[in-house]
Amino acid sequence: MSFADTVRADLLSVPVKKNCCRRCLICGLFLVAFPDPENKGGAIARFRDGQTADLAAAELRVQFSKEPMHRKIGFCGKYYEEVLFASPSFRRLLDHMQTSNAEDLASVFGARCEECNGAFLRGMFLSLGTVNDLQKAIHMEFLVPSASETVVSAFFEEIGYPAGRIKRGNRTGFYFKKAASVEDLFTMMGAQRETFEMMNARIMRDIRSYENRMTNCETRNLARTVSASARQVEAISYLKETGKLGNLSEELRETARLRLENPESSLDELALLHNPPITKSGLNHRLRRLLDAVE
Repeated sequence: MSFADTVRADLLSVPVKKNCCRRCLICGLFLVAFPDPENKGGAIARFRDGQTADLAAAELRVQFSKEPMHRKIGFCGKYYEEVLFASPSFRRLLDHMQTSNAEDLASVFGARCEECNGAFLRGMFLSLGTVNDLQKAIHMEFLVPSASETVVSAFFEEIGYPAGRIKRGNRTGFYFKKAASVEDLFTMMGAQRETFEMMNARIMRDIRSYENRMTNCETRNLARTVSASARQVEAISYLKETGKLGNLSEELRETARLRLENPESSLDELALLHNPPITKSGLNHRLRRLLDAVE
């Protein structure tokens, strides 16, 4: 199972406690609905898996006290679970939802409690949503039919999480790439366990990123140290071969001898080898004087 499949499996088990939440859940599930060509007052919704279709049919049965039709069909080389439901009140709900705007969004769902937003979001994820696996970059997306684009946009604006948009054929993808936003939305729709998994994965990615930066930094520092040491050894060797080293002060000769004997030592280590030990800035000064002598 992919991470998105795991999320959907857990969301299917979240109980609905109130009628207002059930109405919002139905609205989210049936954003994919379209008019039934064989029944003027009916609507059809196609779902990717049977469990989501079973949930949609069960919630319709409870909310409208009427039995929906449930069947499996093949379409464009794929199999879908179809839920058909003929109810004037249900059809009015869908029509109102698909023609609403930000100003009358609240009237679509009716009186709402604190859990209603999560119920709508849960239904929308079950029917339209997907999310990348935890090992990949964060990307949560809802692929929404054009008829439902306005209500979805208004919903995300209302809850304070405006989504990015991308056109995918005749649908619009509403997406989120910030880990904090995706974690908040997961918590809102009831996927608490997956929220913690995402947090843990994000922490592990941050740790690996920090370790990589530290390793790269140490590698660059080591490369600079090796390069500088090579230039110093080359300069001191030149002074020695040309007989100029003996003309320098005793302290410079000591530093030159120690550098030749310890070409791989860092400045801190080399400074401590002097007798008596000198400071790193003092060692830098001596090495610059040796390089100047070569010039």
